[in-house]
Amino acid sequence: MADTTLPTAVILTALAVEYDAVRTHLTDTETLVHTSGTRVERGRLADTPWYVALAEIGEGTLKAATLTERLNTWLAPQVLFFVGVAGGLKDDINIGDVVVATKVYGVHGGKQTPEGFRVRPEAWHSSHRLEQAARHALRGTELRAHFKPIAVGDVVLADGESAIARHIHEHYNDAAAIEMEGTGVAHAAQLDGTLHALIIRGISDKADSLKSERDAEGSQSQAAKNAAAAAMAVLRNVNPTHAGHVPAPDAATASSGAGTEEPPEAFPQAVAGRWPLLDRRMLLNTVGVFGLTVADTILTFPSRPAHTAAASDPSAPGKALNTARKQVMATLGPPLRGHTDRVYAVAFRPGGGVLASGSADQTVRFWDLADPLHPKPIGSPVSGHSDTVYSVVFDPKGNVLADASADQKVRLLNVADPAKPALLSRPVTGHTDAVFSVAFSPSGELLAGGSGDRSLRLWKIIDPAHPELVGKPAFGHTDAVLSVAFSHDESVMGSGGSDHAVRLWNVADPPAPIGRPLPGHTDRVYSVTFSPNGHLLASGSGDHTIRLWKVTDPAQPVRLGTATGHGDAVNTVAFSPDGRILASGSSDHTIRLWRVTESAGPAPIGRPLTGHHGAVYSVAFSPNGKLLVSGSADQTIRLWRFTH
Repeated sequence: MADTTLPTAVILTALAVEYDAVRTHLTDTETLVHTSGTRVERGRLADTPWYVALAEIGEGTLKAATLTERLNTWLAPQVLFFVGVAGGLKDDINIGDVVVATKVYGVHGGKQTPEGFRVRPEAWHSSHRLEQAARHALRGTELRAHFKPIAVGDVVLADGESAIARHIHEHYNDAAAIEMEGTGVAHAAQLDGTLHALIIRGISDKADSLKSERDAEGSQSQAAKNAAAAAMAVLRNVNPTHAGHVPAPDAATASSGAGTEEPPEAFPQAVAGRWPLLDRRMLLNTVGVFGLTVADTILTFPSRPAHTAAASDPSAPGKALNTARKQVMATLGPPLRGHTDRVYAVAFRPGGGVLASGSADQTVRFWDLADPLHPKPIGSPVSGHSDTVYSVVFDPKGNVLADASADQKVRLLNVADPAKPALLSRPVTGHTDAVFSVAFSPSGELLAGGSGDRSLRLWKIIDPAHPELVGKPAFGHTDAVLSVAFSHDESVMGSGGSDHAVRLWNVADPPAPIGRPLPGHTDRVYSVTFSPNGHLLASGSGDHTIRLWKVTDPAQPVRLGTATGHGDAVNTVAFSPDGRILASGSSDHTIRLWRVTESAGPAPIGRPLTGHHGAVYSVAFSPNGKLLVSGSADQTIRLWRFTH
C-alpha cells in the first residue's frame, strides 16, 4: 500500500509535455499503482522534505475531478497542484508567462431562455496558503508570473472571434487564461474540505487562430517548463504540517520499479469493503461537479456500517454487541456557521450554556447555547493568532480559556464574560513548533501542551495573569505530540503522537514517561482522553481504530479492546460525563457512539451520525451529557441530542 505518512504533494498534468516538464525536477522515483489501475510516479524534490506524486490524467473537468478525489483518498497529500499549459486571454500576458489561478470560473453554467442565455457563474477560489506561498516564491524571479482568475471549459479555444470567446470576454473578462481541468480540481478540493490546491499554467498560445502554429514552434514545451519551475518554487516555500488527513490504507497498493499491480483477487474485496464510504464520497464529489446536489441526500442516507461489529473483550469473544440500527442521536437544528475555514476544536464551558470553537481561520468563537434550539454567536471572533487554532479548553471554573495554535503560541483568555474576552497575559511560550493540544488539570493549576517539537510542556496557572513554565520540556515521543490529557486526580497524563504511540506520564517536573508506549496503533494517534473517573484511556488513530485501556495501574495498563467501523482516520474521541459512552469523530465525515465498561472493549451504539460534509475533527459532550457538539472541515459546528 502507499505510505500515507510521507509529506506528499500531488501534481496533476493533462498532457505528456506537462508531465515531462515536472518529472525533470524529481529524483529517486518509484511507480505506485492504485487498484483501479491509476498510476503515479512518486519522487523526491531535492533539498526539501517533500515527496511528489506525479500523474498524467488526460484532458477534461470530469477526469480532473474524479482523479483528484481518487488520488486524495489514496495518497493523502497535504497539497495538490495542477500544472500545465493554457491559452492566454490578455494582451499584456505573453507566451511563456505563468498564470497562478486566484480563482477558476466554470464558463458553461447558465440558463437558455427565449430572451437569450442567462449566465449563472460558478467560481472556486484557490488555497490562500498556497497562493500566498506562490506570491512570495515567484516575486523577483525570472518567471513572469501573474496572479489572475482562469476560465475553464471543456473546449479547446482556437478562435478569438468565436461565440465562446465572446461569452468569456463579456461575462468573465478578468480571466487571464483558458484551460480544461481547473474546475474539476478546485471543486473536488473544496468538497474534501481539507485539501490545499493551486492551479499553475504556462501560456502556450493566445487562444486564437494561431494556436496550431505556436504549438508547432515549441511554445507548449516552454510554457510547460515554466509552469513546472513555478510549481517547484512554490512547493519549496511550503512547509509540511505534522498532522493531516490519513485515508483508509486498503484503498490501493504501491510498488516500485515496473509498478506491479495488486493481485486481481484482492480487488473485489477492496471495493466491497470500501463502498459504504469512500466510493460513495468519490461519486458524490464527481457528480457534484455537474451541480447534482440531490446526490448528497441520496448518498449520505444512513447506510449499513462498513463493519458489522467492533472488537470486544478478548476474554469474552462470544459476547454479543449492541448493533441495533436505531438512531440514538439526532441533529439539533441547522449547523452553526461563522468560521471561514476548518473547525478543529470545540469545548463546552463548565456548567454548559457556552461553547468555544477554534478554527483554521485563526480565530476563536463563542456561542450561546442557553437555548440549544436557538444557538447564537456571542460577540466577535477573537483574532490574534497568525495560524490555525488547533485546540481550545476551559479551566474547571469556566473563567479562563486556553487556546493553542500552529504559530507555536498558547493564549490565556479571561472569558468570565465571553462577549468581552480579554488576554490575561502575553502568549504563553516555550514550544518551538506548532502546538496541537492543550489541557487543564482538574484543579486548574496546571496547563499541559503537546507540540510538533515532539515535547510536552507544563505551565503553572495558579495566577492566570502570570503563567509559569514548569521545568524542562518532556521528551518521549519521536514525532509530533498531537494530543494531551490529564487523569481525574492529575497524577497521570496521557499523550498521543505522530509516531503512532500512546504514552502515560507521571505529572512531575518535568513529566516522566511511565513504562513503554501502549502498543497497537499503526498510524498517527490524533486524540487521547481519560474517562471521568480516570480508570479508562481511549485513543483515536489514523489507522481508523479506537483503542481502550484500563489504566487503574498506570504501570501495567490493560488493553480492553479495539473498536473498528470508521472508514477513515479517527481524529477525536470524548467520554460522556458519566463515562458510559464514548463518542468518536472521523475523516469519513461521521460520528460514532460506543458503549464502554471497565471489563470489555467498546461496543457500537446505533447508526453512525451523518450530517457533516467534511472530516470531523472535534467532539465534546455537554456537562449534563444531554448534548454532543462536533466541529468539522466543512467549516460548521453541529449540535446533537439523544433521541433514545
